[in-house]
Amino acid sequence: MPKVKCSFEDCKLAAQRIVGDCTFCQGSFCKNHRLLEDHKCQNLEDVSRCFPEPSQWWLVGLSGVLDDDTLADLISKCKREAFEQNANQLNRERTQVIKTA
Repeated sequence: MPKVKCSFEDCKLAAQRIVGDCTFCQGSFCKNHRLLEDHKCQNLEDVSRCFPEPSQWWLVGLSGVLDDDTLADLISKCKREAFEQNANQLNRERTQVIKTA
């Protein structure tokens, strides 16, 4: 059975079985790209769908306080910061292999 290559663009490493399989984009990834953040998975549900339409922002108590563009920028910034915090946390929690002689 031939080895499956990593689905990440320009990566030549072998994909990891089971842990390298992404259920969102159906790709097979190596140890360096197996996490969603690492292979920039395109098939994740957009978090902005969790927020109501601009005409319904009063529901979250921000309509009238912030204009629509400012609120959209704030939501975008929050999503970016949450993504970066999650990526940093996952990187801190990576399993470290100790090689012995």
